[in-house]
Amino acid sequence: MQLDATLNFSNDTWYPTLDITGFKAVSAAGIDIKEKMVLTFSAPGKITEGDINVSTNPWIALKTQIESSEISTGIYDIKLTITAADGSAIGNAISQIHMGVNVSSDTAPKWETFRNSFTFAADEETQVDGELVVNCAAFPAGLEDTALQLVLVRGEKSEVLHPEAGATSFAISAGTYSASVAELRTADGTVRAAVALSTAELTIAKGQRTPLDITFAPAQRSTTLEIAVDLPAAHALHNEDLSVVYLENGVEKQRYIMRAGQKQRLEQLPINGHYSVRIDDVKLNNIHYTVDAMNGALDNRFHALTVTSAQIRQSDDVQAGSAKLTINVNAEKTVAAAFDLRLVDAARQYHFTDLPMQTGSHAPSVLLAQGVYQIASGTLIHDGIVHYIDVAPQVLRVENNASQTLTVTITEGANLRVKGFPDFLSFGGCADMSPSNVDDLAEARIASVFKYSGDDGMGDASGYLDPAKEPTPKIIEMARNVSAKTGESVLPVMVSYTCNLSLGDVETIIDDPLRHEFSFANFIQALKMAQAMKDDEHPVPAGFIVNPDYLGECQKYGFSPDYPIPVRQPLSKAMAHHGVNVAIPAGITDTLKGYIKGVNWLVRVVAPDVVLGWQINLWSVGGSQWVYNDFTYDDVFDPIDGTKKRMTIDPALAGKLSAEYALLVGIFEETEYTGANGVSAVAKGADFMAVDRYEADDLTARAYKNGYCYSPFEWDRTFDYCASLSRHLRQPVLPWQMPASRLASVSEDVGELEEQFWGTGGSYLMGHPEIGSSVSAINPRLLNVEFLDVHTSMMGHNPQELFSRHEWDFSAPKYQDFPSRGIFHVQVGGGATTGVVSAVNRNSSRWMRAKLKAYRDAPVKFGK
Repeated sequence: MQLDATLNFSNDTWYPTLDITGFKAVSAAGIDIKEKMVLTFSAPGKITEGDINVSTNPWIALKTQIESSEISTGIYDIKLTITAADGSAIGNAISQIHMGVNVSSDTAPKWETFRNSFTFAADEETQVDGELVVNCAAFPAGLEDTALQLVLVRGEKSEVLHPEAGATSFAISAGTYSASVAELRTADGTVRAAVALSTAELTIAKGQRTPLDITFAPAQRSTTLEIAVDLPAAHALHNEDLSVVYLENGVEKQRYIMRAGQKQRLEQLPINGHYSVRIDDVKLNNIHYTVDAMNGALDNRFHALTVTSAQIRQSDDVQAGSAKLTINVNAEKTVAAAFDLRLVDAARQYHFTDLPMQTGSHAPSVLLAQGVYQIASGTLIHDGIVHYIDVAPQVLRVENNASQTLTVTITEGANLRVKGFPDFLSFGGCADMSPSNVDDLAEARIASVFKYSGDDGMGDASGYLDPAKEPTPKIIEMARNVSAKTGESVLPVMVSYTCNLSLGDVETIIDDPLRHEFSFANFIQALKMAQAMKDDEHPVPAGFIVNPDYLGECQKYGFSPDYPIPVRQPLSKAMAHHGVNVAIPAGITDTLKGYIKGVNWLVRVVAPDVVLGWQINLWSVGGSQWVYNDFTYDDVFDPIDGTKKRMTIDPALAGKLSAEYALLVGIFEETEYTGANGVSAVAKGADFMAVDRYEADDLTARAYKNGYCYSPFEWDRTFDYCASLSRHLRQPVLPWQMPASRLASVSEDVGELEEQFWGTGGSYLMGHPEIGSSVSAINPRLLNVEFLDVHTSMMGHNPQELFSRHEWDFSAPKYQDFPSRGIFHVQVGGGATTGVVSAVNRNSSRWMRAKLKAYRDAPVKFGK
C-alpha cells in the first residue's frame, strides 16, 4: 500500500528537522500496517537512528533501520524501514515521525528542497521508479551473441543493465544518473566495436518514460595471444623472472617479465602476418637454459600459448677460470627459517636457496664464472619479526679462479605483532565524533580509530579536567560499535599530550611544573578510564600515542638526556590527585630522560593493558626539506657525540638520527620499580613509534604554503625514512595522521580546492590506476596550483613541475612492502584532513573507504 503524509520542515543551518504526520493511503483505504512502514527520500547529509523519533498511539516498541547512499557530494538517498520490535502488526498506530539531518556543509541545499523525494509505503516497497526505454541498434556482425553492458551511476549507487537489439524497458529509481557503456567485444577480444550513447546523463522521473539510444561503430577484428608460463615447482626456473618477447613479422613489439603461474594477454594484434613469442636465454647456476620459440599466423583468432618444461633445453655453462665461493653467515640469533642469495651480472646469475638463518659457513658446489656480480641485500619476515640480511661486499669481482668469500650478517629488527592490532598490515582512521563516523569507519573496515584526548586536545594544562569532558570512553564505545557492525576487532587509540611542545616557546613550557601536573593528571584520568573498560573480549582496551612534536622539538633543539625538567613533584601531585599510590622509582629523575621514562612508567602502572606509542616528526633533524632532495643543515644534533654539526640529510640518515635520539632519551627503556603490593616489577618502554609527516592535504593552502605537497617521489622518501627509523630502533613503526586525499583525473570535476581537499596520500597508498604514471592524466586544475616563491627550490613553481621531476607510477598500491620496512599499521586522516569519515572531505574519504574495504579481503600478512 502506497501512503501519503504531511511534511513540516524546520530549517536550521546545521541540523534541520522534519515532522511527518497525517499518514493516509493514496487509494483512500484505511491504514493497517502488518509488517513495516517504508520511507525513501533524499537529504543534505546523513541521518542515524539517533536522529529519528517515532511517536505511536497506542504506544508500541519500534525498530528503525536506515540505509543511506551518497548520490552526490554531501547529498544522500535514504531508506528508512520501521517495524514493531516484537514483530507484531503496527496497524495505524504511527502518529508522527520526527527526524533531523546532520547537514554536510553550510552550503548544502535546504532540506525542504527535497520535499518531492519523499515516498511512503506500508508492507511493500515505495514506488519511486520511472521507465528507461533503451533503443539499441542491431549488433555488428560477429558480435550478435555478445552481452552489452550499460552502467548507470548515481553517487555511490550503480546499476548494470544488459539491453538487447531493439527496444528494451527497465524500471529505474527516480534520479539523475551518469550513463556509460563498455566497448562491445567478444570474450577472446578478437572482435570489438565502439558503442555510443545518445546522452551521458539521464534524468529518470517517477512514473515517466525516459529514452536512450545506443549505436555502434563498425566492428574491428584482431588477433589475440594469451601467454602462460606453466612450470612445476621443482623446475629450476620456477621462481625465476623470465623475459618474454613478442615479435610481429620479425620486429620486437613488446616485452614482459613473467614467472611460473602467470598469464599475459596480448590483444588487438593485426589479422595478417605472423607472430613469434620468445623467451630470453637464462644462464643460472652454470646451466644455460633456452626456450623454444612459439610461432604462428596472425589470423583474427585466439591463440593460447603455454611455456612448459618440454620446451626448455639446457646445457652446461661451466666457464674456465671459475672460482669457489664461501658464504659466511653471522646471525644475531638462530631462526628456524632459510634465506636466498642471488648474484647477478650481465651474462649470468647464481641463485643459492635454503641457506639456514644461523651462524655458519657454506660452500656451494657450483663455481662462479668470471664476472662482476651485484648482490642485493634485503629483509625477510619470519613469525612476524623483520630480519635484515646484509651482504658484504655488495659487488663481487670474480677473476682468474681466485676463491671468493661473502659475509652475510643477519640482524633482528621489529616485531610487527603489536598487541591490540591485527596480525597483518592494517589501517586506522581519525574520528571527529560526528554521528556518521561509526557507519563510515565500519564501511572502511578499519582496524583502529583515533581521536585527540582531553577537552582541548592539547593536554588541558590549565587545570584538572572534568571527567565528563574526557572523550576516551566515547571513543572506546565508538570503536566497539564499529566492531559490532563489521565483526572485526577495532582498537580505540587516544592521542594524548602530557607536554604540548606544538605550541612553540619550548623552553618555557617544558620547564613549567604546573602545566606538567595538570597534564599528567588528565593523562592518568584517561588511562584509568581506558583500563576500566578491559574485558574478556577486549584484553587490550585502548592504545595511546603520546606527545606529538615533543621528541621532534627536543631533537631539533639538541636537548641531552639530562636536560633539566621538573618531573617528580608534578608527577607525584598528579598521582595523588587520582589516588595512584605507587612510589615513583629512582630511575625517574628531573631530566628529559626521566620525564620520558616517567610517562612510560605511568602507563604501565595505571593502565598495564593498553598499548603505547611515542610520536616523532620528519622535521626532527632540523627541517623536512630533505624529503624533496638531500639537504644540508648547519646545526643537526648528533646523538652519538651530543654536538650539533653540519650534515647533508637523506632519508636513511634522517631515520638513523631520529632513532638514535629516541634511544638516547629512553623511549624504549625499561624502568624498575616497586609496586603498591611491595613486589619488584619492571615497566617496559614504548611499544611502537608513530611517525608524522604533516597532516594537511597536499593541495590545500595550509599544506603547500607550509612546504608540504608531495609527489610519489617524496612519499617514497617518507617511507624510506620510516624504514630507516624502524631498522635503527629495532621497533615497529606506525605512520600516523597520513593524509588520505587523492588526485582527480582529467575526467572529473574539480571545484573549490580549499573545500575539496585534493592530494596525493591516498593515491600513493592505495594505488590510482586511473592516473597511472602520466602527468597528463591529472586534472589540470590540480597541476596549476601556484606554490610560494620561498618553496620553489624544493617543490618547483607548481605541481606540474613537482610531478615532472621524477618517474613515478600510481598503478599499484605502495603498501605492499610496508611490513619489510617495519611498518605494521597506518592511521589516516586528521581533524581537518582527509581520512575515512565523510564529515571530513566526503569526496576523497568515500574513495578511501572503498579502497580500504577491498583491501581487507586480501591484506598483507606478516610473513610465515
